[in-house]
Amino acid sequence: MSRIIEMQPAYLLHSRPFRDSSLILDFLTPDYGRLSAISRGGRGAGSKSKSLLQPFTPVHISLSGKGELKTLRSVELRGGPVSLKGEKLFSALYMNEIIVRLFQSHEADPEFFVNYEEALANLAANQVAEPVLRHFELSLLDTLGYGIDFTSEAHSHDPVVPECWYYFQEESGFILVQDISVVSGNRGAGEGIFRGIDLIHIHNRDFSDAETRKVAKSILRGILNNHLGAAPLSSRSLFKRR
Repeated sequence: MSRIIEMQPAYLLHSRPFRDSSLILDFLTPDYGRLSAISRGGRGAGSKSKSLLQPFTPVHISLSGKGELKTLRSVELRGGPVSLKGEKLFSALYMNEIIVRLFQSHEADPEFFVNYEEALANLAANQVAEPVLRHFELSLLDTLGYGIDFTSEAHSHDPVVPECWYYFQEESGFILVQDISVVSGNRGAGEGIFRGIDLIHIHNRDFSDAETRKVAKSILRGILNNHLGAAPLSSRSLFKRR
């Protein structure tokens, strides 16, 4: 039996050509998670939806179909497109790519949809991109069930101490460094050993300190890479070209 989805808020995450003039589209929605749909004739010169089927443009979509791949019946604008350039645009493309790669189809999460919208708005408001991305990555990991406890030592469950050092095991969490002699000089994110104060800052979503930003990027990129697999992210290459 065909299922009809009416006027669902959505953002286009990715599109690719299909046959002569059609498109296969990936959308993020609050009530159905990631949805895939075919837009028949969507690439044609006479397509009325062509200008609306752009990333970072808030739309309402109506779909129908029985399988995983729905048919796009209509698309309507529900707000002005988010204007992004340079690093902010690359950051938003990175967000879209990891959602497509990691977010399961039909996995509803209205809160994550709101977090995505807020991330786009913060990038457009000329906020520094890196803290916005760390907020987004933490939200994504929580949504996927891969959330991290930054506040407790994995073995003892004691609170993380700001002055102590910890190393991270993804299957366990943060483990106290018992032999303080291994912490020589200014070892930190590049060595896989992290200050407790930075873990506390990350838990509080406080990225005002440069070292905290470095630690958060190291930890979150490592976790995401494990789940993304061997294929590199296309969006990361955009940053390297600058």
